[in-house]
Amino acid sequence: MAAVLVVAVLTVGLAVLLGALLPGAGLIASVLVVVLGLGVIVWLVVAGSSGRSTSEIVQETERQELLGPGGPDDPNRNPKAA
Repeated sequence: MAAVLVVAVLTVGLAVLLGALLPGAGLIASVLVVVLGLGVIVWLVVAGSSGRSTSEIVQETERQELLGPGGPDDPNRNPKAA
């Protein structure tokens, strides 16, 4: 929850600073900063409430098979090495 609070405080602080220093363009930039900050907060809350640890998510990641030298379409590839 501390990360969400830090993101919220930094977002509001940056938005106020941009709005104060850059009238006009600062208003647009501060709105974008607030929207991005809210997006990060939502992302953190959803990731935290999923109930899964990061190691579980990494273990479920599929291994990539890249094309090219040594890939599945390489005729010189040793199938026993993969």
